[in-house]
Amino acid sequence: MKNTVKFVMIAAIALSITSCGNDKKNNNEGEDALVEERMVDEQEMEGMDHMDGADMDHSMHTDAEMKTDNAALSFEDENVAAVWNAYNSVRLALIASDPAKAKQEAANLAMIFDESNAKLKSAASAIAASEDLKVQRTAFSQFSNAAEAYFKGTLNSGTLYKQHCPMAFDGKGGDWLSNEAAIKNPYYGDQMLTCGSVTATITK
Repeated sequence: MKNTVKFVMIAAIALSITSCGNDKKNNNEGEDALVEERMVDEQEMEGMDHMDGADMDHSMHTDAEMKTDNAALSFEDENVAAVWNAYNSVRLALIASDPAKAKQEAANLAMIFDESNAKLKSAASAIAASEDLKVQRTAFSQFSNAAEAYFKGTLNSGTLYKQHCPMAFDGKGGDWLSNEAAIKNPYYGDQMLTCGSVTATITK
């Protein structure tokens, strides 16, 4: 009987020792696994951050390329080239919402025309006659509509982009011409600088 009790006690002690060892081993394995898992997660996060940065850089470069897509323009007639330069200066002044500058540049634009281009001269003069941005922008829209065929007829090289803002003039919409594909809205300026889209391209 005593031998049986001793055997049971020894067996219980051995079982207890074995069980504690397994638990400790399991705990160590669990801790090792957690450490490894954390290391993997950190590496993955670092990899994702690197990829996101690369993607962001690529996106920024793409945007920059679009914004600097300036078309090199030349015209067969020197007067038309002068009209384009003055027109573009008026456009940039309206984008900047600078009525004094728009007035000055429009006066230069109007001086180029004689009576054979009465409609264009009249629209340019209307811009130059006012320092009210709303009036200037309305006249600029009229000039842009009339000038499309004028520029197209003597374009020698490069690309003109016809652009449209559907919200201009109380939803009636307004067109303008630009030498770049990126939208810079002359009818709203900073209020809605990128409102609009390219509706046609004029190339030679």
